[in-house]
Amino acid sequence: MNRKFLAGLVALGLFAFASWAGAQQLILKGEFGMKAGTMPDPGLYVGMFGDINWADEIKLDNATIHGPRLTQEIFGPLINWVSPYKILGANYAFMAAVPFANTRAEFPRLRDFSGSTGLALSELWIVPVELGWHIKDPLPLSPGGADIIFHYAFYAPTGRYTPGDPTNTSLGMWTNELSGRLTAYFDKDREWHGSAALFYDINSQKKDQDWTTGNAFTFMGGLGRNWGAKDSLFSGWAGIAGYGQWQTTDTTGVDAPLAARLGKSRVYSIGPELTALQGALTLRYFWEYGAKFSAQGQGLYVQFVMPLGK
Repeated sequence: MNRKFLAGLVALGLFAFASWAGAQQLILKGEFGMKAGTMPDPGLYVGMFGDINWADEIKLDNATIHGPRLTQEIFGPLINWVSPYKILGANYAFMAAVPFANTRAEFPRLRDFSGSTGLALSELWIVPVELGWHIKDPLPLSPGGADIIFHYAFYAPTGRYTPGDPTNTSLGMWTNELSGRLTAYFDKDREWHGSAALFYDINSQKKDQDWTTGNAFTFMGGLGRNWGAKDSLFSGWAGIAGYGQWQTTDTTGVDAPLAARLGKSRVYSIGPELTALQGALTLRYFWEYGAKFSAQGQGLYVQFVMPLGK
């Protein structure tokens, strides 16, 4: 009985540690890839997104923890309204996503112990200000012009969060986000394109805890080419996408895990992207590498968005 109780405590601690390693920042890595800086035509768009990440390694500074299998599932509806109104020559837009999350951790060495947070509401992502410019004239290294987006967003701690509970589906903190995104067209016909999206997230102190997670700088982007006839329903683009994330400030507070306070997290990834149905359906698959103070594995991002009207 005592051994079982001790094993349960160890497993619970490992589950909490694995959950921390897998979800330190609120931004959904891999959400943007090719054409990240392109705002759609004015209108109302609705859809669904889904992200699943499998990790079997937890990377520390100079050590790797093998064995625990961590699966994170996030999905939910999203809405994007692109207005015809102009601000500084850019279209104004609004975006929101309502994610639901579930995290599962398995420990084969502890008699296949597994734990799960259960599916529940996570943190709302609201983009109250998004500005998009379409530059038609040729630019240096971009004969087909470029698209540019700037946004301010915030994450609201709407999900379940209790200090010390490993089954939380929220991180219990507010986050303010600034982003600049670019799509460059490498030929006059705009067939070849590359994109870069930069995000800086500023985290608040966690609810009822002396714990402030370090801020994160995230890069997402992609390089590819259009395929199919422009007026064909099944047209789209294909290529490679990837991301990198670096924690830029220290995690502070006596309630923060020691591993979180010892060093700044980072992770990189690369993989293929396929977009079809004239941009409505997007699939991205990623292999992560170079992680530090973070989980490392593979991920799949799927999104389907369709216009409802102008």
